[in-house]
Amino acid sequence: MIRVLSTPGCSAAYNMAVDEALLDACRRNGSRRDRSRRDAGRRDASRRDAGRRDASRRDAEMMTLRIYSWRPPAVSIGYGQQLDSEIDPGQCERYGIELVRRITGGRAVLHDQELAYSLVAPESHPALGSRSGVMLRAVSEALVETLKQFGIPAEMSLEAHCGAGNNDDVCFTAIGRYEITAGGRKLAGSAQRRSRGVVLQHGSLLLGPGHRRLPLLMPARDPERRETIARLLDQRTVSVAELIPDLPSFEEWTDRLTRSMLDRLNVEGRTDVLDADERRAAESLVRTRYANAHWTYRRTASHVR
Repeated sequence: MIRVLSTPGCSAAYNMAVDEALLDACRRNGSRRDRSRRDAGRRDASRRDAGRRDASRRDAEMMTLRIYSWRPPAVSIGYGQQLDSEIDPGQCERYGIELVRRITGGRAVLHDQELAYSLVAPESHPALGSRSGVMLRAVSEALVETLKQFGIPAEMSLEAHCGAGNNDDVCFTAIGRYEITAGGRKLAGSAQRRSRGVVLQHGSLLLGPGHRRLPLLMPARDPERRETIARLLDQRTVSVAELIPDLPSFEEWTDRLTRSMLDRLNVEGRTDVLDADERRAAESLVRTRYANAHWTYRRTASHVR
């Protein structure tokens, strides 16, 4: 089973807080499942207790797919990056662009004119087969299928292709394994975090050329690097708007991507919303982490729960 959440037009802090709240909720469900199984081994269960365990197991084995967008545009930096070497906060403020630090790795991404998704699941979920990379590939296949339905000649890269190397890379100047290209240029990227038996994957599909403004937000003290990244983004990326004349609506993307994901993972789905615990967790994470300067500007990576 996949829960499907649709949350368009959210702030950077809220988007990242919801992804982590969903990760935490999946871990909690897994802990309840494990406790339930231990209890079952100690005593004979009544029919009611058995029903509760079955419900707990179903919850623990449920994936959550969220499809969302960013408003206003935002730069997200990777978990281990030093912000001041990548981004000029003053430039972000000048252009009305938010700043946030992800809990996933990778380099800076400007989230502007894009469709974003996250998928959270137990690593032991039957649809993933307990194998590394299954989620990456399944999501990419679903994205390719969705893009082709809209007449976009998308392909999934089976090998990683490095960018410029050293300091001249940002997320969209290199192509990772199973990431999406069109005509050899990157169209969608993703990142994962695995934590205590649960995996979070989130990613971006470029709908327009807004991501190419990233060099404008980089420190002015290194103009050659800014010029290099501007050139690489222009050469190595492509957006949906450059491939088809009319962009589908957010609702059309959500419907098609959801159907493709259910088909690829061979599971059923249901439309849902955040529950009360998830909302409270997300609101807390906005305050304590994602809208908190200590987290965003920290210089030393600290362990994430």
